[in-house]
Amino acid sequence: MADPDWISYVGVVTGIIGAFTGIIGYRKASNLKSLDLRLELKKATHNAITDIDQIKELIDQADKSRQAVASAKGMFRSGMMEKWKADVKKDKIKLATLLVNTPNSEENIDKCSQRVLESKLIEIHKFWVAVKELKEKYISEYQKDDEERKQIKEAHRVGFQKRSNT
Repeated sequence: MADPDWISYVGVVTGIIGAFTGIIGYRKASNLKSLDLRLELKKATHNAITDIDQIKELIDQADKSRQAVASAKGMFRSGMMEKWKADVKKDKIKLATLLVNTPNSEENIDKCSQRVLESKLIEIHKFWVAVKELKEKYISEYQKDDEERKQIKEAHRVGFQKRSNT
């Protein structure tokens, strides 16, 4: 009859060891998740700040490009250019708002809980989406101007060839 008592003690000890092992494993997994969230947050913040730093120059380049193309087409004072100028002005205001709301990359996030890290990651993602949309808009507009420039050059080349053949 002594054997069943011994087995129950082994079962209790094994259960206690299993519980401690489970708690340690849970803490390690939780720490790794927090580390992953911190790394993702730092990466997303860096990407957003890098993109926002490039946007002002990109807007200015696209504006100059659009004005040059419109001038070459004889449409510098057109309604299309007035709308373009208004859009540029509106987007520069949006950029200024984004700059004011730029997340702090120096913020100490090492002690933040997973819940706080998750909410900060969602915030930076929303911010980065707004920055990315603005950046992509002006990249696209600049590419449209490049196509227009190619067409203008081709029209001038064809016109020059016709004049030189006559």
